[in-house]
Amino acid sequence: MSRTRYLQSDEPHIEIIPMIDIMMFLLIFFMVTMLKMIDVSGLKINVPQAASAATLPSKSLTIVVDKTGAMFFEGKPLEHDALVAQLKERAQTAKLEVLVAGDKDVSLENLLHVMDVARAAGVEDIGIAAKH
Repeated sequence: MSRTRYLQSDEPHIEIIPMIDIMMFLLIFFMVTMLKMIDVSGLKINVPQAASAATLPSKSLTIVVDKTGAMFFEGKPLEHDALVAQLKERAQTAKLEVLVAGDKDVSLENLLHVMDVARAAGVEDIGIAAKH
């Protein structure tokens, strides 16, 4: 009857603790990465509330209008011509859906200006962001 210690045996064994450490590291890494990807623009606006607000598909592009009326696309401030060029370039590959996210204090004229910019680029599906 031969008794050998566990660490001295010839049979292979699997160490599970290092695997758990690696899986936890990967889980935390992907969670932090996803949290950074959610808020792309980094602009803080206070959108108005609406009782009939509906969720839109995630593939829509968002144009943000802050209190001063400045337009932001993908976190960068853009003027009228630059925004039209960006939207036209993207409209060549696929049909665009644009979401205009304006602050509560933005005038209706500024929102209409952004909608005109999107229509000038050939976008037909335009929505306005609101909280439910």
